[in-house]
Amino acid sequence: MLNRFMKPTGIVLAGILCIHMNAFASAEKETTKAEQRVVATVNGETITQEEVDKILGRFANQISQEQVPTVTRQIVDGLVTQKLIMQFIKNKKIEAEQADVEAELNKVREEAQSNPELQGQTLEQILERHGGSIEDLKRDITISLSLEKYLGKDIDDKKIKSYFEKKRSEYDGTEVKASHVLVDTRKMNTEEELAQAKEKIKKAKEEIEAGKDFGEVAKKYSDCPSKEKGGDLGFFVRKGQMVEPFAAAAFSMKKGQISDPVETDFGYHIIKVTDIRKGQDINFNDIKRDVKIDMMSESLNTLLKELKQKAEIDIRV
Repeated sequence: MLNRFMKPTGIVLAGILCIHMNAFASAEKETTKAEQRVVATVNGETITQEEVDKILGRFANQISQEQVPTVTRQIVDGLVTQKLIMQFIKNKKIEAEQADVEAELNKVREEAQSNPELQGQTLEQILERHGGSIEDLKRDITISLSLEKYLGKDIDDKKIKSYFEKKRSEYDGTEVKASHVLVDTRKMNTEEELAQAKEKIKKAKEEIEAGKDFGEVAKKYSDCPSKEKGGDLGFFVRKGQMVEPFAAAAFSMKKGQISDPVETDFGYHIIKVTDIRKGQDINFNDIKRDVKIDMMSESLNTLLKELKQKAEIDIRV
């Protein structure tokens, strides 16, 4: 349930809530001054270096030393958002039913037991290996159910059906074929570097608008290996293959259209839709639950933007 509902919100919930909230669990060991150092405050509540380090440690073998500052900032941003969510739930007095929490916990146990790679391990052992606990997971589930209770209260079948009809191509297997120009910003850490990247993608767009062949522009400017094929990425479906901003832009376009620069975690893209393959008819009732989850995820993103605008946030990293 957590993965299904939380994942669309990105690193904030999929990467933090869904790997358990032990960053907020009480620590029994003594902490050093460095660990106690406040790295951010959210409406007066603090986030410490220790909380960041607990999460950063999970990625120790997956990132280079050069990536640590960028990942650290992403973690802090995620923890800030997490704080806002927890404060919102508390202020609104939204409470999930304990029976529902236990039911979801049992589902997680069943899924773990049915996974061949996890056979012979208890859920407690699996969580401990990833730095969490049953209590952390219960807290995750409680927050998820509380959010669903709040965000789903005004969503009825009529609204779900209307949303589905407007975005049918996201669910019926429709595929888009696209090419792109990418200016990769993942290793850029300064404002000057990012400004240069923006200028580079701007020049690429200007050359395309002036009539230069898209494939030639991709070969000249793109940092993606696809540049050798004129930027061609082949066909892809709406979800699961491309990062969300890229997919959203591509599926909003018609065949032959070229986008303005689109920003993703990879950098800046210019996208050209080169073909569209229509999907098949599907039974609405089969995907109604997924559509509702998507609607709640959109509402959550809107809510988070509002909370951030109103909050007093001080980030010190």
